[in-house]
Amino acid sequence: MTIIINHLLVQEKLTRIRREGIDSVHFRTGMIEIGRLLAYELSNTLEKEIISVKTPLGIAEGVKIKEKDQIVIINVLRAAIPMVEGIMRVFKEGKYGVVGAWRKEEPSFPVVVGYCRLPPVKDKIVIVADPMLATGNTMNAILDRIKENGTPRRLVVLNIIASKTGIESVEHLHPDVEIYTCAVDKELNKNGYIVLG
Repeated sequence: MTIIINHLLVQEKLTRIRREGIDSVHFRTGMIEIGRLLAYELSNTLEKEIISVKTPLGIAEGVKIKEKDQIVIINVLRAAIPMVEGIMRVFKEGKYGVVGAWRKEEPSFPVVVGYCRLPPVKDKIVIVADPMLATGNTMNAILDRIKENGTPRRLVVLNIIASKTGIESVEHLHPDVEIYTCAVDKELNKNGYIVLG
């Protein structure tokens, strides 16, 4: 399942970071903000319970998110670092994992998963943060590695720009995965990069 986040704030921030010539400070800030906004969107899908809270003038009805302590956030090094910073601002109770993966430059763009440090993922809500989903090869290798460590209750990819090819690849090999993205570009170039990017 793929969900495109069309929220106006998300789309405005995406427009800013896509600009040619953007400096690194503004790019990083935009990535942090988009990560935070994607986490807000995801939080709307979590289970909640109705609670009562004592206010200075009486008792009010409120809500409590039940699953915040069940979240594991996986940082795909290095590109996702600022994005994860934004996600962690929303899910402060989340456990943290790191995967170092890279794809080789020659087609069919095989992937090497190097460093992989994961907390327990069995029955957890696992969020994989990676700003670009191009061929899908890297994401598929990471998802395979996560599943080797246990079966998550939910497996979610938070992404900023995806290609149609990448989404189709991930959905084919991992139909249980939820993909949240801000934009889907139609094509990849011969080097496997998303156009327009």
